[in-house]
Amino acid sequence: MDGVYQAYLNLLRSLGESLDQLSVLAQKKVAAANGDDLMALDEIMKQEQAMTLAFRGMEQTREKLLEQLNCGNVPLSRLPERFPPQMQGQAREAVAALQKQYQNYRKDADAARLVLERHLREIDAIITEMGGAPAPEGGPGYVPPPPPDTPPSMKTDFRA
Repeated sequence: MDGVYQAYLNLLRSLGESLDQLSVLAQKKVAAANGDDLMALDEIMKQEQAMTLAFRGMEQTREKLLEQLNCGNVPLSRLPERFPPQMQGQAREAVAALQKQYQNYRKDADAARLVLERHLREIDAIITEMGGAPAPEGGPGYVPPPPPDTPPSMKTDFRA
């Protein structure tokens, strides 16, 4: 059973490392947005999407481990209490580190969101100054205009 507890601690450390990577990406996103580097911003967002898939896999692993530990409804902050006494110190450290890494990530992600929102507002203002966005020309939900009426000279009278 100690192997399951150790696997959960390893998972927490892995989650923390992933959050650190996301923090770095958020910082790069701010730099790319401030530098008007759309290609770099696109690449960063692709990396974030790839990490999202990795998080889904980690979430499935976490659920399985919690089920094995009979800790399904235990909040993260209370989880170290459920560990064996000799591992509670390691568990507390891992949980505290993960919580700190999450707080750092939230700070960086919020900063990136604010910068991106500011740039989007600037783009909206420029579009408005230029007379607004062009009318949509097609796409999902687009209903084409009805065909024009045929001129009377091209109509055939079938009444005999």
